[in-house]
Amino acid sequence: LEAEVQPAEILDITIRRRPNCQSRYEDFHYKEASVLETVVREATAGDVKSVHAAIENVGLKEVWLKIAGGEKACVIDNVIAKQKPKLILEFGTYVGYTSTRMALQVDAWNGRVVTMEMDPVNATIARNHVEMAGLSHAVTVQLGHSDDAVQMVLEKFGPGSVDMVFMDQRGTAFHDDLRNLEQLNLMAENAVVIADNVLKPGAPYHVWRISTLPHYATDIIDLREFGSAPVEDWMTVSWVHKGPSYGQLPAEVRQLNELARESDRFRLKAMATSMKDLVGDPLDEFAKKFTEEFIELGIRTSMYVRTDIIDGCAVSRLVRLAPGESPPVWAGEDPRDEIQGGQWRGVLGGVFAGEAAGYGG
Repeated sequence: LEAEVQPAEILDITIRRRPNCQSRYEDFHYKEASVLETVVREATAGDVKSVHAAIENVGLKEVWLKIAGGEKACVIDNVIAKQKPKLILEFGTYVGYTSTRMALQVDAWNGRVVTMEMDPVNATIARNHVEMAGLSHAVTVQLGHSDDAVQMVLEKFGPGSVDMVFMDQRGTAFHDDLRNLEQLNLMAENAVVIADNVLKPGAPYHVWRISTLPHYATDIIDLREFGSAPVEDWMTVSWVHKGPSYGQLPAEVRQLNELARESDRFRLKAMATSMKDLVGDPLDEFAKKFTEEFIELGIRTSMYVRTDIIDGCAVSRLVRLAPGESPPVWAGEDPRDEIQGGQWRGVLGGVFAGEAAGYGG
């Protein structure tokens, strides 16, 4: 029997190459399957940091993954350190990287993460990663559409129970999903909402809503995609203060409709290949148009993430922009060329707009 088992190297090559449509599972989940295989082979059971390092290595060295690592993780870590949420609700689990990162931190004060995923294969892979990390007591992977999953969270934890929301699903749905949370009264007073991939592929309705309705104090943060530094992106951090506009619609701006249609087109292309493969025209032209449209509307980035290589590690920190100042142009250096998974850390510090306005935990 042992003689029939292929060497690990052969299995590794087989699982990582994109199959020729052998099955729907293999065609659509070859990357995610390779991540699980790497975690099982390289990580140590019960050691969450080794699980993260294994996932990061795949994204840094092998194939682009849609995970909020590197500069994006710096943003999330800073928010959690300030908010100290007891219950985090995540839209879009993917392989469970961010949910386990967040759970590692909130577990210190007996917090929990509920993460929602529509794809049953991704949910299964994420559950394996959660178990491997030893965090099954702190993370619940809820399979199903967010409309149904949110109702289950409401029934289990009650109104006003969610202290932090992380949105990583389809960007053009952010505003509807967030308004639904408001109307269900699921978020706590002074909750915080983080949204990813706001520039690429884009979430124009969300940016407009959180930047114009007065119950939000929002920062738009310019940063680089994990594993693909040439790709610029935005994250938003919005601190909630319930008021008359809570649960309401913003004023309609028609030019956002075309941005939303283009956002969805780029998202579908990225799902078929990867965001990394869309570097350059026309994605950069779309991002430029997106940025210029919002500057005309009086909305622009307020912070950026700076990353330096120090003693072989990538170190990221938040930097506030002066009014009217633009974030630095990418200098052409990619941290993934110099580091391995587990060698990227974020510096805690900096003041978010919500704190300055008196919001927050």
